[in-house]
Amino acid sequence: MKIIIKAVVMLVVIAWAAWMAFKWGVMRQYVGPDQALVVMDKFGKELPPGRITIPVGESGYKGVQEDVLGPGRYFINPVFHIVEITDLVRISAGEPEKWDWTSEGILKNPETAPMVGVVALLEGKDAPAGQVVVDAGFKGVQKEVLTPGVYKLNPKRYQVTQKPATIVPPGSVGVVTLLVDDVPQIVSQSLATAIESGLAGKKLAPAKRGILDQVLQPGIYYVNPLMVQISVVAVGYDAITLDSSPTRAPAAQIVRPAQGGAKGQRAGQAQAVATPSRGSITFFSKDGYQVVADFTVVWGRKPSDTPNIIRNIGGIDRVEGNVIEPAMKAACQNVGAQYTAMELIQGKTRQKFQTELSESLETQVQNRHLHILLALIRNINVKDNAGKDQTEGLIATIQRANIEVERELTNVQKTETASVKAKLETTNKLVDVAKETVAADSSLKVADIMAEGAKKAAEVDAGRDLKVATIQLEVAQLEAKRTEIMGKAQADVERLKNDAEAKGAKMLVDAFGSPAAYNKYIFAKNFEPKELRLIFAGPGTFWTDLKSFQEIGAAKIMQPDGKK
Repeated sequence: MKIIIKAVVMLVVIAWAAWMAFKWGVMRQYVGPDQALVVMDKFGKELPPGRITIPVGESGYKGVQEDVLGPGRYFINPVFHIVEITDLVRISAGEPEKWDWTSEGILKNPETAPMVGVVALLEGKDAPAGQVVVDAGFKGVQKEVLTPGVYKLNPKRYQVTQKPATIVPPGSVGVVTLLVDDVPQIVSQSLATAIESGLAGKKLAPAKRGILDQVLQPGIYYVNPLMVQISVVAVGYDAITLDSSPTRAPAAQIVRPAQGGAKGQRAGQAQAVATPSRGSITFFSKDGYQVVADFTVVWGRKPSDTPNIIRNIGGIDRVEGNVIEPAMKAACQNVGAQYTAMELIQGKTRQKFQTELSESLETQVQNRHLHILLALIRNINVKDNAGKDQTEGLIATIQRANIEVERELTNVQKTETASVKAKLETTNKLVDVAKETVAADSSLKVADIMAEGAKKAAEVDAGRDLKVATIQLEVAQLEAKRTEIMGKAQADVERLKNDAEAKGAKMLVDAFGSPAAYNKYIFAKNFEPKELRLIFAGPGTFWTDLKSFQEIGAAKIMQPDGKK
C-alpha cells in the first residue's frame, strides 16, 4: 500500500507539474499596454450567413470571436484556440503646438491636426441600396466616427481609416456642406450643437444635402468626411491691387487675427497678409485721354456672407479673379468716363471720383454678398491717342491756372483789405467823438441826479418832522382825555360809595327803629376794652364778668324809657 500510495502521489505531482509547465509555457499569452488579443475557435459549427465573427455570449461556432481581450495575462489552450496579437486603435489628438495656418485659414501641416476615425463594419446586414454610410448593424461605413482616444477593436470585424478633423481657426468660419440627407441623425454632437446655436435655440431639423446657411464658429469638429464637408473660410477684409510694378512691395496689406502656431503667435494677435499685384488699370476720360493708374480695392465679407460665396462663386480664391477685378475695371470705365483728365488729377474732383468709384463697386458686388471698404486710385498717368504721356503737361497747366486764380484772389483780397482799413480808421474817429459826447452827457446827468436827490431828501425830512408833530399832538390829546376820564371815574366812584354808605346807614336805622338805637348798636359794636377793672356798683353787687357787663349794659341801654 505504501508503494501504491507513493506511486499515486508521484503521478499526481508529475501530472500537476506537467500541467503547470504546459499552462505557463504554452497556454500563457501576455498582451502589452498598446495591444489586444484576438481569439479564434478551431472547432464548432459554421457561422451564420453574413457573420465573420462569433457573436458575444454565443458558443459552439468555429471562427474568430467578436470580443477581443485587452492588455494583461491570459491562458488560452492552443489545442482549441488560435490567438493573434494586434495593436489597439489609437486616434491622435494632434500637436497643437505645431499648428500654423495660411492667410486663408488652412492648416499648413495636416499631420499635426487631430484625427477622426472612419469605421467600416466588415459584417452584418446588407445596407439599403445607394447608401454611402449606414447605421449601426449594417455592413459598410458607419455614420458614427471615432474621436481622439484609444479603442479596443477587432481588426477582423472593423476597418478604421484615420482622417484629419476639421479645425476652424480664429478669424475664420466653417461653411457646412451636407453630402447626405437627414443630418441630425448622422452628424457629430459638436457639429449639431454648433449648427443649433446658429438657429437661435431651435431644434436642428432634418436637412437635405447642400450648403447650410448656418456657419461654424472657430473650434475643432469631428465629422464623417463622407457625410459632411466643412470649408474653412477666412473672414474680414482683403486687398487687391492692379499695379504696373509687380516687383515692388504691395500697396496695401490686410490685417487678420492670428491663428497661433509654431511661430509663437497668440490667439487674437494681428498678422499682416500681403496682397497680390496685377497690371495697372486703363480707361478713357471724358475728353478722350487714355488714363493708366494703380488701383487698390479693400473688400471683405462677413461670416453670414460665406455660405453664399461658397454656393455662388465657389471659394474665396475665385472671388478676386472672377468678381472683384472685373468689377474694378467696369467701375473705372463707367465712372472715369464722366471726368476729364484734368479733373482726375486735381485734388477735389479726384477725391469725388474715388468716392463715386467706391459706391459703384459696392453696387456691383453687393448682390454677391461682398463689401467694398475702400477704393484708392494712385499714380495716375494721362496719355494722348498717340500714346505720349501728357501727365506733366496737364499738371503744369493746372499749376499755371491755379497760380492765376491765386493771383486774382490775392488782388481781390488786397482791395478788400484796403477798404476794410479805411472803414476801420473812420470807425476809430467816430469812436473818439462818441467817447467825448458820452463824457459830457455823463457829467450833466450826474449833476441833475445829485440835485434831484438833495431835493427829494429835504422833502423827505420835512414830511418826517410834520408826521412827528402830528403824532405828538395826537398823543397829548389822548393823554388829556385819559386824565379827564380817570377824574370823572374817581368822582363817580366816591359818589357811588357815599351813596351806598348812606343807603346802608339808612337801612340800618330803619332796621333798628330809631337813630338812637342805631347809635347804641354802633357803640356796642366798636366797644373793645383792652384791660379789666373792678367796678363797685353798690352794696351787695360785684361784677367781674366784663362780657356779661357789656351785654347787660347794652341791653339796659336799648330798653325803652320807663322800664326797669
